[in-house]
Amino acid sequence: MTRPVLSVVAGLTYRERSQVFNRWLLPAYQTSVRWTGNRLDAEDATTWVLVREISRLDLPELVQVVDERLAETMLQAVGRHWSERYGISTLRCASIQATEGASVGQPALSFDALTERLTADQHLVIVLRFLRRRTLPSIATQLRVPAAAGANMLFRALSGVAARLGLDPDPTDPTQVNQVAAFVGDLVARRRPLRFEAAPGAWAALLAATHVQAAIAGNDLPRVRFVRSLEGLADTNRFNPLVTPSRIWIA
Repeated sequence: MTRPVLSVVAGLTYRERSQVFNRWLLPAYQTSVRWTGNRLDAEDATTWVLVREISRLDLPELVQVVDERLAETMLQAVGRHWSERYGISTLRCASIQATEGASVGQPALSFDALTERLTADQHLVIVLRFLRRRTLPSIATQLRVPAAAGANMLFRALSGVAARLGLDPDPTDPTQVNQVAAFVGDLVARRRPLRFEAAPGAWAALLAATHVQAAIAGNDLPRVRFVRSLEGLADTNRFNPLVTPSRIWIA
């Protein structure tokens, strides 16, 4: 996880809620969008984290203590997203923490880094689907394969990205290739994906898709209206978690 710069300076202290809010809004949002792939779910997760943590701050407090608590809650929010919306077990969600833990202090992988180990055809599938927003039948036509093969090609390409992330993909389990393709279609169209019970073989591909989508320039930046809707959290006099919109994890 990309943490605020202050977290690496020992001995510094947060004295106002606005300091925590200003330091954590962007890192929390970028982590959320990287693991959910879309703005709506990322906004829900970010709101939940900031409301939960800022409401229970007892300042002044050491930066390191607050940052560690926020980082833990951020991963809890992401795990809850996958558990409650896609039926992923808590044990399997632990791989998110492992992946984030291995990259602490490092920037998120770029689009090129995520796809650099793919075959030429797999790389082309990712570029055409995510960057150029081509449909799977159109991609299949360009690659001169049957239209029905498009979803399978996308699934195998995403499994390759998942391996690059250090996840445990299973490209030999194609039982949910159509659900994965529909999920990607929603991400590309900037919609909140439909929920379904994700099989273990599909989950790694879904996570790969969220990372690819988040790595596209501009996709990990929050909307101005979302930032403005949260600015009240930084004001001690106006902050009230009881009146904050609570859309997160509501069916």
